[in-house]
Amino acid sequence: MDAKLQDPKIQALIARNQQARRALGTHLVRLQRAVDLPLRLSDSLRSHRSWWIAGSAAVGVLASSLFRRTPSPSTTHTSAPAKKNGLLAFALTTAVGLAKPAIKSWVLSELQKRLLPNRSASKKPIWPR
Repeated sequence: MDAKLQDPKIQALIARNQQARRALGTHLVRLQRAVDLPLRLSDSLRSHRSWWIAGSAAVGVLASSLFRRTPSPSTTHTSAPAKKNGLLAFALTTAVGLAKPAIKSWVLSELQKRLLPNRSASKKPIWPR
């Protein structure tokens, strides 16, 4: 058996095999990085923060100008008297206004949990070894 391992062809094949494994390992790491969308998105948000803010503002302005409702001719000519709301409507409006920050923080935390998982979870290998 040692005679076979001493053969230069076999030694060359073993060295070539190890080199191919190292190359595949680096390619696998690059592929995992390219496929990991949440990690790439969070890195992009951190490195290009001002571009993301400016782009969001531009999209918001564009969307608000594109999707603006035009008042129908029947509502512009008639002016209905303003309705007086009761105590219940005032209480509900106040409750919703006070609950908005809490609801907003809860929704944001849930979105972060689901869309931006921990980095340790994203470093799991694609294939088991």
